[in-house]
Amino acid sequence: MQETEKYFDAENLVDEALITEPGFSLPDNFADMVAEKVSRKFAWQQYIKEFLIYLGAFAGIAIISAVIALIWYDTNWTDWLNFIIANAGLVVGINFLAVFILFADRVLLRYFMFRAEV
Repeated sequence: MQETEKYFDAENLVDEALITEPGFSLPDNFADMVAEKVSRKFAWQQYIKEFLIYLGAFAGIAIISAVIALIWYDTNWTDWLNFIIANAGLVVGINFLAVFILFADRVLLRYFMFRAEV
């Protein structure tokens, strides 16, 4: 008997909450604004994931190429390391430029084009 009264009270509370006005109003384009924000967030996440996949693929190709060169051509890795250390500024600059171009192409340009369409 007590359980039925509890459910009856809950039903009355829900009915009363649904009948009364909330005390605030949402703008007419609220759903459009929420959908736009959510789509931008998901687009940004998708572009970042795709950039990381491309970056991983390029890094993997570079590592595989270096390993193949070390094995097939019987090169000495200390010579490569000395060359990279001697030209550290150039190596870091080229790598930074390549990553920036990849990021700008795969993320920034696509995101700004997406925002221009919306």
